[in-house]
Amino acid sequence: MTLQDDYFRILAAQTDNTAATYTIALNADHCIFKAHFPGNPITPGVCQLGIVEELMSELKGQPLRISHINSIKYMHLITPTDHATFDVQLTRVQAVGDGYSVQCLLKDEVLSFTKMSLILSPKQ
Repeated sequence: MTLQDDYFRILAAQTDNTAATYTIALNADHCIFKAHFPGNPITPGVCQLGIVEELMSELKGQPLRISHINSIKYMHLITPTDHATFDVQLTRVQAVGDGYSVQCLLKDEVLSFTKMSLILSPKQ
């Protein structure tokens, strides 16, 4: 399942080979928010991982998958009503074998929502 252009869309991107910042907007009407949770929608952690996976694939120009999670810390809930737009910062992007390691921060102008350290490999 692809999340981009359905669950979220990219509003702006600043990229180079080792870092990127994407400003994204969530689709508050997406069916995921109706189920997670009715009347109190929040962005599921697995969707946050999916967003990062898709943005890293776009940055590197090839389909990637998360192959290892070094660390992940959820610090604040991302709700489509209060935080429909936020930044995804991808830093310290480095080649590791045939894939990449990356540090990720999901944040808006006030809050940091999630920090991740991931390894992504080419999709087989």
